[in-house]
Amino acid sequence: MSTHQTCPECGKPLAEGTLKGLCPECMLKVGLAADSAPETCVGPGGTVVLGAPQGPPQGGPEEGRAFGRYRILRRLGQGGMGVVYEAEETDSGRRVALKVIHQKLGAPADRARFLREGRLAASVNHPNCVYVYGTEEIDGTPVISMEFVAGGTLQDRLAKHGPLTVPRAVDVVLQIIEGLEAAQEAGILHRDIKPSNCFENDEGLVKIGDFGLSISTLPRDPGHVTEAGLMVGTPAFCSPEQLRGEELSARSDMYAVGATLFHLLTGRLPFEGQTLPLLISQAIEKRAPSPQVYRKEIPTGLAREILRCLNKQPLERFRSYADLRRALEPYASTAPTPATLGLRILAGILDLAALSLLGLILGLGIFGDPFSMLERMIESPTWMMGFIVFWFSMAVSWYGISEWQRGATPGKALCGLRVLRLDRSFPRLPQALARAAIYTTVPVIPYWTVMLVTRDPLSYAGPTPGTYVLSLSYYAVLGLLFATARRRNGFAAVQDWLTGTRVVSRAVLERRPVLPFTEPSPAGVETRPIVGPYHVLESLGKAGEAEWMEGYDLRLLRRVLLRIVPPGTPPLPTPLQCVSRVGRLRWLSGRRDADGNWDAFEGVGGQPLPCLLEQPQPWGQVRFWLYDLAAELSAAERDGSTPAVLGLDRVWITREGRAKLLDLPTPGRLSGPGSDDAGPPPSPDNAPAAVPFLGNVAKMALQGRGNPGPPAVTGRMPLHARRLLESLPGLKGAQAIALALRPLLRRATEVTRLRRLAVVSACIVFPLMAGLGAFTGVAMMERWQRENPGLVELSQVLNLWRAKQSPFIPRGTLPDDRLIGTYVAAHYGAIITNEPIWSGAMARIFIPPDAREFARRSLQDYASPQAEELAEAEKVLTPLTKTSRTASLPPGPLFIPLMIWSALAIYVGIPAVIAALAFRGGLVLLAAGVTYVRRDGTQASRPRLLWRALLAWSPAFSAVLLSALALGLNSGWPALVGTVLAMILTAWSLCLPERSLPDRFAGTWPVPR
Repeated sequence: MSTHQTCPECGKPLAEGTLKGLCPECMLKVGLAADSAPETCVGPGGTVVLGAPQGPPQGGPEEGRAFGRYRILRRLGQGGMGVVYEAEETDSGRRVALKVIHQKLGAPADRARFLREGRLAASVNHPNCVYVYGTEEIDGTPVISMEFVAGGTLQDRLAKHGPLTVPRAVDVVLQIIEGLEAAQEAGILHRDIKPSNCFENDEGLVKIGDFGLSISTLPRDPGHVTEAGLMVGTPAFCSPEQLRGEELSARSDMYAVGATLFHLLTGRLPFEGQTLPLLISQAIEKRAPSPQVYRKEIPTGLAREILRCLNKQPLERFRSYADLRRALEPYASTAPTPATLGLRILAGILDLAALSLLGLILGLGIFGDPFSMLERMIESPTWMMGFIVFWFSMAVSWYGISEWQRGATPGKALCGLRVLRLDRSFPRLPQALARAAIYTTVPVIPYWTVMLVTRDPLSYAGPTPGTYVLSLSYYAVLGLLFATARRRNGFAAVQDWLTGTRVVSRAVLERRPVLPFTEPSPAGVETRPIVGPYHVLESLGKAGEAEWMEGYDLRLLRRVLLRIVPPGTPPLPTPLQCVSRVGRLRWLSGRRDADGNWDAFEGVGGQPLPCLLEQPQPWGQVRFWLYDLAAELSAAERDGSTPAVLGLDRVWITREGRAKLLDLPTPGRLSGPGSDDAGPPPSPDNAPAAVPFLGNVAKMALQGRGNPGPPAVTGRMPLHARRLLESLPGLKGAQAIALALRPLLRRATEVTRLRRLAVVSACIVFPLMAGLGAFTGVAMMERWQRENPGLVELSQVLNLWRAKQSPFIPRGTLPDDRLIGTYVAAHYGAIITNEPIWSGAMARIFIPPDAREFARRSLQDYASPQAEELAEAEKVLTPLTKTSRTASLPPGPLFIPLMIWSALAIYVGIPAVIAALAFRGGLVLLAAGVTYVRRDGTQASRPRLLWRALLAWSPAFSAVLLSALALGLNSGWPALVGTVLAMILTAWSLCLPERSLPDRFAGTWPVPR
């Protein structure tokens, strides 16, 4: 029996498929009541706040006046819980955003909620989230001190400059996604993402702020339920389930992300109403309009992704932030990497193999066998034209529909390629079909033109010079289509130019590796000694006269680092107090008076870099550390906050895998071993010291302290990484290094098992097709010979006659025309005079026109030979026909493995061995972006790669010999042994981590190019 959902307010049944919660009528009533409430106000960006005070704050801080240890500069905005001011710390001069609770919200529950906001925000330490310095009470009023972002909010940016460009808007939202993902990992749902809650600094870095509506998904949070009767939020940015009061997930924040991107691109909201009830009703019931309604130039693919975010059903949105990021990446300002010709060729081979297999299956299903299909086409031009139309319709649909729907055919998807328009969206259907039509039809125009004109199977089948020329014409015309491809134009082929599309490689979205580090919650904190507002957990040791301690902030529930200094120690320099970048150890607060002399810094879980240098670190981690340090040094060079000392002991790796620069010497327990690795001495401006410092970090991290080596970079890393590190000394400054490192963060760092499997698959696809073709051919030939006895032998006899025409065969070695004609007339006259057989497709394919004419003349000239002439002809030709009769057909299934392994060895293995010696890799490895290095990281030499190729292909070569032996012995065991052995060795190699069996014997390691 079916269960109907009912409205909890009025009890009316909800419509089928409606999300649980209030019915539309009751939702409207709630909205109407809220709309008429005397304390309803609208905050920045259209935020509707119910139950919040109206007008300017009463009794709060005043602009230009002192407020505790702060001087209030200006009011930035007002939310449901408090007012935010730009303030200056009077002792340090640091600019902060100071959030002060509303004077009317003085109840303990309100104050606890306000403090919970600070705790949630403080639990996230990420470049794309506003950092919280601390909380305190000033004259009994709770305040939260936060990082001040000078650029203002995205809503301010939108009001001043209008909608953003597509690349810039996507860049902004990708940063928002990064911040939300960090919050999710900390167990936080934001619940109020919108442009007015996202801040942008002067360098374009976007940070999420205002965690006032956030909830914790962790059990430690005591107050995750919003107070009943209090509705805070922006309905136009809220998901339907949030408006209905349902349980929320990350998909709810994804809805707000989609609405934010919609707003940034168009300057409009997905839903707009004159009144709050109307807006809520539209947000719940109506489907969001496409952003293209308001701005035509928005790419269709991007509009589709936005609408997916705005789907009413949470399960129809993206599964994760990673999926959402992957969908938006193509529209960002970072230019996609053009696909190389090698990858495109590999993808084309895979698509052609799949398409040919599909065509073969359909052809066999319709005609039974290819011979019947050829005969039907030759007999009926209508069938021929129908086949041509059917085949190319299938091919165009295969390419066109796949690239229209998913941006890639199956072959391109396997190779990590994608077809995009110039605006980086998927091609429209007409574009995709036109592109596919050009690619599939133009190369075969010469082929099918000849076939249609002659209507002769010899135009496309049979061993004639015309057939070879026509076959080569396909590749010649195909090559002309790619003649325009250049690196400078993104390897654009003719079909790309004509349709306004490009083929690009998908970005490798690798997450930053994190350290295996756990931080247990401290126990009995309340009983520990106190330094300022912090409780001391333990002493970490001394560095000079300063003692370092680990402390705990009970208000924000987070660890801090405390530095206790002797009386009379001067305060930290103002630039160090004001630095608020994720690449530096942030200063939180400090004191210099009779009550104490200390400084508090953010607590950073993780380890100092020297502790990680006992073993070499993978490039996948080191590249992020180098980028973090280079970006921080670049920013420090611009604002004059470069550290006085740059050394390995001044680098800290957090548990999130980020590198931080330390400005002060820390005790041995913090610095770890090797604090003498101070690196280059400081220079007056320290800019020149950045390059050797980063080079030293790279060298020590990649080779490890226990693996001393030459000054050159060591380690098995991608070639592109090695090239960068070798060029590092020539780069001018930290900014140049950061710019060079940034694109490498998106490139593959290792050859995974999946990529190795792709290389093996690409190598065997053609031999498998050859084996399938051989199996089909054997079956068809056996059937055809049964139905047409003697025709194969006749073709062999006539081939002897044709061989006489070759200039390479000495005269007198083959029988003369009289003997051959006599033998043909005596033994095959019934076949020649049988019009259905003689005019059939196979007879015309296997017997060329000149040989057919000779056979007809033989019936006329030698119809009644003398007995002596016939005996002479049989004496000479019978041994040859016996040989041809036994060789005319392969001996059944034993021919199949020989065909497969021979094709693999001849067409793939031998060229790969030659290419290893000549080019250090073949087409498949080049297309897959794989090369090989030695233990020290240098590229393997040609002789070594030749030895590796011989080892790698030895199973295939052995299988060829065993299959040939099986054919000679007429026994399947040798072929079976060779096939099973090759498969076992291949599977074993794929299962081994990092290196295959040939790599282990040859001393090579596979790495990305």
